[in-house]
Amino acid sequence: MSWLLAGCRVEHLLTAELPGAAGSLMVGGTVSQVFLSPSDGLDRVSLGVVPPGPTVRRAVDSLASGATLEIHYAPEADPGYPDGHFHDWPAEHAWLGELVGDREIGQTFVSRYPNLDGITLRVATFGADLSPGEGQLREGPAVPVRRLPVDGERVIELPGGSTVWVEGSAEGWAQVRLEDGQVGYVELSQFSRLPAPSRVNDRDVVLHLYREGEAEPIRSATINASEMHDNSHVTFRFEPLPDSMGVRYRFTVASPESTPGNAVTFRYADGDVYPDGTRLEGGDPVEGDLIFRPAYSEGEPLVQVDLDRAVLSGQTQALEASFAPVPDTAGRALRLVVRAGHAPLPVTWTEQLPEGGHQLQLSGGQEGPPGALVFNVGYQADVDVGALVAGVVHHVGRAARHDPAFFALYGVALVGTGGWLGWAAWRWRDGR
Repeated sequence: MSWLLAGCRVEHLLTAELPGAAGSLMVGGTVSQVFLSPSDGLDRVSLGVVPPGPTVRRAVDSLASGATLEIHYAPEADPGYPDGHFHDWPAEHAWLGELVGDREIGQTFVSRYPNLDGITLRVATFGADLSPGEGQLREGPAVPVRRLPVDGERVIELPGGSTVWVEGSAEGWAQVRLEDGQVGYVELSQFSRLPAPSRVNDRDVVLHLYREGEAEPIRSATINASEMHDNSHVTFRFEPLPDSMGVRYRFTVASPESTPGNAVTFRYADGDVYPDGTRLEGGDPVEGDLIFRPAYSEGEPLVQVDLDRAVLSGQTQALEASFAPVPDTAGRALRLVVRAGHAPLPVTWTEQLPEGGHQLQLSGGQEGPPGALVFNVGYQADVDVGALVAGVVHHVGRAARHDPAFFALYGVALVGTGGWLGWAAWRWRDGR
């Protein structure tokens, strides 16, 4: 069987067929779509479009107008790390307590992408942004209030100079109580006056990164606690590591000069939410995991396609392009990016979101439709003969353990059949 399968390749698609279009949009800048890749060997892509021309060739020429398509790694969307959706703060996660004196926390992990350049953690400052009380917005234009900090939808605008009740802060935004009882978020920079902070944190927090098993750090980063915001994400940045894919690391965080009342804390989970690593306390393994996510600088695209050279399918209404198979995509988050050329590109969108549930994103913060690009990707990979044979042996062995009597009789039958065939062949050869 191994001889028969040697050199065989298997082909499959991200989805069984191109999703049905719910509408179209004109891309004047860029549109991107994150998806989770199930396999290595990505070698083709289909992009749903609105073809304008009377012939296929003219349609492609007039449609693409110099547009390009790229595929990049999208590590920020990888679901395999403890830091999940930006706005999720699960109740089962907790704070470690003040990081003071000679206390050192840490975590081991596996980098799944190249160009590792930072570690993102969730930090709390014990009210060092502000304490509850009245705040006043800056004079001038109306100030937008969002349902969630940073990228939440706008719920209302407040007149410049308004006095508002501030309850706390998150991600560098103040949580305000509105007149109807709802809460919203306003950037701290929009205030001319805020309630005094509950405390002052002004000590350095230091992160060291090590290759697992090595004693000397390969990267370090320092952030003063005064630059950290309450209930927020903080990223310790360092020089990128181009060869970080698949490497096991550990990082430690300490703040030797911090004292009780002048310190920060970090988020963790009691349970084992990250099977590929272990939380550390003072260098020793302990239960649970830090809530963290490795950060990466963007490298060269894995794929870059000139859409003027793509083939327009009249059957699927999609531009189709093929390229050399791309390795190291299995189980990783990827981003498809379409860049318009000399004219806007009419693409289609669907309500059917790809694996991972990500919606399309337009450049410049433009509001896009509530769906995903109409697209599909294909794969071609070598058959893993060893894994296939091992799987067959494993399943046969497992079945034999469940029903040994049947497999014993089956084995006797196979031996008997083989013996009879051998005897018959011997008789035929001798002309008997």
